[in-house]
Amino acid sequence: MSKKNWLIFLTGVPILFLLWYFPIKKYDYTITFETKALPGEIAYRLDSPIFEKMEAYDTKINSNFSNIIQQVKLRKETYDLQWHISPKNDSVNTVEVGIINTKNSFNDRLLLLLGQNDLQKEMKNEIQFFKEALSASLKLYTVKIEEKAVSPASTCACISATGKTDEKAFEMMRTIDILTNFILDHKLKTKGRPRILIESWNKITKKIDFKFCFPIAKRKNYPTNMLIDIKEISSKKSLKASFYGNYMFSHYAWFHLLDYAEKNNIKVEAGNILEVFQTNPQLGTDPQQWKAEIYLPLLE
Repeated sequence: MSKKNWLIFLTGVPILFLLWYFPIKKYDYTITFETKALPGEIAYRLDSPIFEKMEAYDTKINSNFSNIIQQVKLRKETYDLQWHISPKNDSVNTVEVGIINTKNSFNDRLLLLLGQNDLQKEMKNEIQFFKEALSASLKLYTVKIEEKAVSPASTCACISATGKTDEKAFEMMRTIDILTNFILDHKLKTKGRPRILIESWNKITKKIDFKFCFPIAKRKNYPTNMLIDIKEISSKKSLKASFYGNYMFSHYAWFHLLDYAEKNNIKVEAGNILEVFQTNPQLGTDPQQWKAEIYLPLLE
């Protein structure tokens, strides 16, 4: 190769690199980590993220939880974080976070190229902080899939509610006295453990419509109440899971059931999830010993 061609090569490669690095490269930089959390668990944790210094003010989740776009502020800089979740194997997921400085992207890339980007180091610390918080949250509950079962049928006194998945436990605590007093005042006989029936679930917004119910003995006539209705919950062929932990996290068992169904080619319903609470939280026991049986109906 002639000297001229060598000169063109030696000057052309850096120019091409810079043309790619500044105007074309998709992200300023990326940060990657691995986790045993399911995509749904990661996405829902990102909707209410735990960072040390960084503030998140907008989070958009896609339909299968594989991509989450998040706007955050770190110091005085604003960033778009694009979280991509993909399976590494059956039990581990890879999370890649693409980071873009929304106003000073060129400056960020230049400082990173010069090895002087302190904000990148802070961002790494924030992502690491989230990873550790995610790992800690996974230790708060356990989900055991028990494969196919038939959910229990029951006649129930129920209160209807609407909220987000992580609000259902508080809604239950808010209304449990109303249900209890209704049953005591009318001398109704209870037959079984309290339960909730998830009538609809918007996975993206986390909004759920559900009924909080106490099973009661059947009778010809039931007392009326503006807040309480009597509902017949029919038995359904289902996938069953045992959940151990604080009931405010029990919806994470839904993701485990959906994941099991997908991996085993089992068709399931998106709604009518039944949770039966086997432990009374008011007894003051260790929350990690609380048990709930979760039933995800099969699609027939």
